[in-house]
Amino acid sequence: ERLSDAFEIQRQFTANAAHELRTPLALMQVQLDLYNSASHPGNDADTLQTIKMVTEQNDKLNRMVKTLLDMSELQTVGRDDKIILDAIVEEVLADLEPLAVEKNIKLIGKCEDATMIGSDILIYRLVYNLVENAIKYNHPCGQVTVTAYQRNKHVYLSVEDTGSGIPKELRERVFEPFFRVDKSRSREYGGVGLGLSLVWEIAALHSGEVRVEESSEVGTTIVATFPV
Repeated sequence: ERLSDAFEIQRQFTANAAHELRTPLALMQVQLDLYNSASHPGNDADTLQTIKMVTEQNDKLNRMVKTLLDMSELQTVGRDDKIILDAIVEEVLADLEPLAVEKNIKLIGKCEDATMIGSDILIYRLVYNLVENAIKYNHPCGQVTVTAYQRNKHVYLSVEDTGSGIPKELRERVFEPFFRVDKSRSREYGGVGLGLSLVWEIAALHSGEVRVEESSEVGTTIVATFPV
């Protein structure tokens, strides 16, 4: 009971902090939008570069706050939907096709009938985050293969990429909040280090688990498992 109370206090603190951060960030964004929409003929290159940097960092903070709010509110989301996992995978692949085209990545879906009970919204987010990560941290002209199937009262989701892989000693840490294997690439792609942490939280809420099944210099496979 004490442990449960401690987790609840932590979640409440995260939610309160994220809510408090939203107002100043929104005000900053309004001012930046106004500045960017106006004509400032006296601006030099350094000023424009500074405004660009502040705008990018403000956008990054906004994404981080939104994700923190999502994570703090997970417990309140209903989890009694009948989820057709193969249909969600198809939807995610269609939604991420523009990003894949931009990165020159081929998306492949290999899905069988797979049904479970849970939150349709959260499972969509889990699949989306895994596939988005696999696209972003892939090699040019690579591919992402997503597999979903049902066996022995469990549903399995596998996301395989052709990226650089994750060092063995870091494979359990990739699901920690704010942990990033390659910080320079995460900055390049605008990551805030919470995508896989949210995947972990969603899997746990559905009595499931997520793990790095295998990883090498030719790619990584992440597998999520859920009870039917």
